Amino acid sequence: MPSSKPDLLVDHGNSRIKWALSGSGTWTSGNPIGVRGEETDYSPLRGVEAPRRIFASNSAGPQALACLEDFCKSQWDLEPKMLCAKAAQCDVTNSYADPESLGSDRWLAMIGARQFCEGPLAVIDFGTAITCDALSAEGVFLGGVISAGPEAAAQALLRKAAHLDLDEIRYTGVFNTDTSSAVGSGSLVFAVGGIERVLTEFQAKLGEEFQVLTTGGWAETLTPLMTVNAVVHPDLVLKGIQVIAGQEA
Repeated sequence: MPSSKPDLLVDHGNSRIKWALSGSGTWTSGNPIGVRGEETDYSPLRGVEAPRRIFASNSAGPQALACLEDFCKSQWDLEPKMLCAKAAQCDVTNSYADPESLGSDRWLAMIGARQFCEGPLAVIDFGTAITCDALSAEGVFLGGVISAGPEAAAQALLRKAAHLDLDEIRYTGVFNTDTSSAVGSGSLVFAVGGIERVLTEFQAKLGEEFQVLTTGGWAETLTPLMTVNAVVHPDLVLKGIQVIAGQEA
């Protein structure tokens, strides 16, 4: 008889660890965990009863993976199954010459997006890095671009230009009369402008009517600034993990 315990799904990004419990038609999202290396506080997961299985995507490197594995082993005596991109999976086909070199988060986000859209689409992940990927109506990943997210771009600028300052990143328009607001707004509006240029070029292969899905920590901030219609799906990577976990039931 199948276990009634849910699966633990983990999306380990560079800045946050997002997670959810999934099983028997249920879905429970947990509070994201800030990434602090070996000092990462896994408290939100400590109250979780031992899951049936753990599936994870890791974009934060080997040290982050080791910390996650150590926690899961000590907490539940379970080892997470780390997911990576395949040549083809869940009706999505990879176009990378070396399929596994495509980031697992990008791959899983496209698999997740395919559950919401059947036609051609673009998936934008507004995180520490911004990625924008094109998926044809047939489910072929056509390629994409990667750039710095707003915070990464702003901090890189501040390191190179000591006379600039930044209190917080929020959009206050383009007529800013103090440096902090100008840097904060600029990091947002230039990110949006770059993405919209990418979407314009995507039309050559996706056509005029492709759908745009956004995800990631900055999605709620940046999506409303876009002039194209886009829908926020906060958990696209986790939804992709859920699809794969379901296939391995």
